[in-house]
Amino acid sequence: MSPTHHYFSNAVGSVDYVPDGGYLYLHWSGAPMTGPEFRALYIHAHNLLRRYPLRGILADHRAMPVAPTATDREWLLTTWLPAVLADTHFERYAVVPTLEPAHRLHTPAVAEQLRQLVTTAFFEEIPAAASWLRAVPEEPTPL
Repeated sequence: MSPTHHYFSNAVGSVDYVPDGGYLYLHWSGAPMTGPEFRALYIHAHNLLRRYPLRGILADHRAMPVAPTATDREWLLTTWLPAVLADTHFERYAVVPTLEPAHRLHTPAVAEQLRQLVTTAFFEEIPAAASWLRAVPEEPTPL
């Protein structure tokens, strides 16, 4: 992964900026997580997306200690994501999920909801996710 610039962190994770990749890197510390701390990371991710013309998020959930509550997942999909899509350049969401199925944020239902709103892909390793985010999507061919 390219060099990052630190933007925000709290006890449960960090939001970093990857200037030459055009995306932000959100990752977890492994510390016990609360709803306000979970939401703070995503709120600061939104602030960073508004500040710079970033197209993507690389969400590294490998150290996520527990799955967010249903309330926090609902907030992410119905409040946070629509707001981000309305006032930023965000269009691609790369996820490196935790290996622990019980701690996954992205259950099949959540993943499907994400895919309906933003181009989303899942990866096993950071380099593949970063490469996908750096790639310029092909423009549709006019008819």
